Amino acid sequence: MSKKMDRCLILCAGELDPKALEAVEKPEECYIIAADGGYLHARRLGLRPDLILGDFDSAPRPADTDVELFPAEKDDTDCMLAVKEGIARGCRDFIILGGTGGRLDHTIANIQTLEYLCDRGLGNLLADARHRITVLRDTSRTFPRFKGYLSIFALSPRGEGVTLTGMKYPLKEAVLTRGFPLGVSNQITEKEGTVSVRQGTLLVIQALEPEEEEE
Repeated sequence: MSKKMDRCLILCAGELDPKALEAVEKPEECYIIAADGGYLHARRLGLRPDLILGDFDSAPRPADTDVELFPAEKDDTDCMLAVKEGIARGCRDFIILGGTGGRLDHTIANIQTLEYLCDRGLGNLLADARHRITVLRDTSRTFPRFKGYLSIFALSPRGEGVTLTGMKYPLKEAVLTRGFPLGVSNQITEKEGTVSVRQGTLLVIQALEPEEEEE
């Protein structure tokens, strides 16, 4: 491992607006993995990957760089391959860019990858220019106020003891179920808002309002 970093930044081959990089504090200090065509995003963003891997069905294999090549017919997505490589190298906190905005099935696969990380007690974030997506289990997380909406969905059949504070629509010891979207479109109204779940797995999505264009 060329960098001894706890944080792993994974660049996937999906849509990647440069604004998404705002979700990453000091990306140059992350261990950077480019998954498949994610290496093209890395070049465009001026980032140097520590590892490039994939089956390269979404972009030409880079000719001037050593890569880890995998067959197209495999169980793991390229993003999951990158996650497993990051875990093997000791990373504890994962940020995925370029994992939304293209095919919906790939976006859902990447959300499942967040749950894979959560299952192992690892930090997880899937981000694009307008969204910050994370999975929580049996824990609390505080989010600073932002301009936009915060939605909470149950990934497990039930989320028990869900408490939301500092928000327009607070909850106290509520139950969220996977079959009903009770937690959609909330807003943080205080300096910060807290999401707590006593038992269960939650998907938390921050939907940022787009910045107004200057005339």
